[in-house]
Amino acid sequence: MSLALIAALPFAGALLPGLMIRAGRTACATVTGSVTLLAFILLMLEAPAVLRGEVIHTRIDWLPALGLQANFFLDALGLLFAGLILGIGLLIILYARFYLAKSDPMGQFYTYLLLFQGAMVGIVLSDNILLLLIFWELTSLSSFLLIGYWKHLPEGRQGARMALAVTGLGGLAMIAGMLILGGIAGSYDISVILTAGEAIRASEWYLPALILILLGAFTKSAQFPFHFWLPHAMAAPTPVSAYLHSATMVKAGLFLMARLWPALAGTDAWFWLVATTGLVTMVLGALIALFKDDLKALLAFSTVSHLGFVTFCLGLGTREGAVVAVFHIINHATFKAALFMTAGIIDHEAHSRDIRRLGGLRTLMPVTFLIALVAGLSMAGIPPLNGFLSKELMLEEAAHTGLGWAAAATVGALLSVAYSLRYVAHVFLGPVRDDYPHRPHDPGFGMWAAPALLAVLVVLIGAMPQAMAQLVADSVGAV
Repeated sequence: MSLALIAALPFAGALLPGLMIRAGRTACATVTGSVTLLAFILLMLEAPAVLRGEVIHTRIDWLPALGLQANFFLDALGLLFAGLILGIGLLIILYARFYLAKSDPMGQFYTYLLLFQGAMVGIVLSDNILLLLIFWELTSLSSFLLIGYWKHLPEGRQGARMALAVTGLGGLAMIAGMLILGGIAGSYDISVILTAGEAIRASEWYLPALILILLGAFTKSAQFPFHFWLPHAMAAPTPVSAYLHSATMVKAGLFLMARLWPALAGTDAWFWLVATTGLVTMVLGALIALFKDDLKALLAFSTVSHLGFVTFCLGLGTREGAVVAVFHIINHATFKAALFMTAGIIDHEAHSRDIRRLGGLRTLMPVTFLIALVAGLSMAGIPPLNGFLSKELMLEEAAHTGLGWAAAATVGALLSVAYSLRYVAHVFLGPVRDDYPHRPHDPGFGMWAAPALLAVLVVLIGAMPQAMAQLVADSVGAV
């Protein structure tokens, strides 16, 4: 019952922020964080058993005759993703408390955030594809509310509609693919489907199911040619961008590909569809990011590129590729969430995200500069930070795949260095200007504490990667 409780807690807790906002903004943030913290603690209580190789199951019969069962299971892959969702969620709740203006309805924001959080936790813990599909569509609906949170901004409303349309249509395709998959396996339980890989790949319905499921995954994770919706979603408040577009929503498609890897991977169709899409997305996203002047737009397209990075590694169909994919999911969540938060701090303090209006912030905002420097260099793949390790592993796998694959991956890697250094150098280096829209300075501890903690993790994982070895190995074993 504990897994169902972990998934249900954010939904139940979503009732509280609207009530607690009457007691003040701090009380509202505290009760929201308490709900997420409780779910995180319950998850961590299951972690020792999972890391010993056990798989935790919770089965609740609803309409078993129709195959409708609220079944949940927790293995190392689910533990990794649920930990990212809840752990970074805690940091976003803290950050948002100090980022949102007094005029912003904070209770409404935290309600939307908990609804989205519950939907994401439900996806990664589901052991029934019908249940997973329900949570999948709930992420589209709740992300629509978050992206369009600033209703007075036309671009916010447009970005929310676009995200809902693209991911919603992809979800409809995925529903058809999942139903076909369940029909081939003779069960809607994911744990059963994962053991029927040979029968699934041998079926004449394999290719239609694969294409339909990948449409759902590619739209959710902003893969080419569906990458266009993600930059438009940057009209959302920065806490939304940092949460949805670094550690959660856009990772849902990657999670689905990793979760169904034992059932779907290992064929030429998987390799060509997934690896090619990932590599094209990685290079194209990096190229566009290089020429963006808006900080969040630059980070949005860099996110598209890194999602392509992980998709490419999963598409290789090898254990080594899965290792790189899982490891980079962790690394990307740490440095990209930190970078989005620093972009929000800069916008909050300087009243601009335009690189052309910035520069020289190193002396005016030394704390923010240090956080952005660490996270930015990790995104560039500079040693000894964590981004360097997964980037080098990716290049090695690309080299083993073939010369053309290696060349394209190298171009993407070089471009990532360029746009990362552009972010750091153009914003923080150079002389102090006298024409900022607003004279910037470092914010209070409450706003920089969350990205600072993520920057510390960036350094620690890079310096001591063996500390992550068991979690990565166990997660890859699940894949």
